[in-house]
Amino acid sequence: MPIKSKTMTTRRQLLGMTAGLAGTATLAAAKPAAADIAPMSKASVGYQDVPQNGQVCGACVYFVFYPQTTAGVPASRCKLVAGPIAPAGWCEVWQAKG
Repeated sequence: MPIKSKTMTTRRQLLGMTAGLAGTATLAAAKPAAADIAPMSKASVGYQDVPQNGQVCGACVYFVFYPQTTAGVPASRCKLVAGPIAPAGWCEVWQAKG
């Protein structure tokens, strides 16, 4: 009969630790890449309040439209560009929603 050491990990403990690590890795991988990027200035991306070649911020993958604020002004923003963004605006990082 083998002698059991007090430092020996049981199979149940090992499976529990493995499941916990797998869950943590899954949550870390699910984090959106855009959240890791610091907001860029409007000037650095050539932002303008008017569309270009039919491309508008409202149709961009990085654009987020929020309901109107209490002042009646839309609180739209970009995941990559700092500050308020007009839905009809455009910048050099524009990418079509897919």
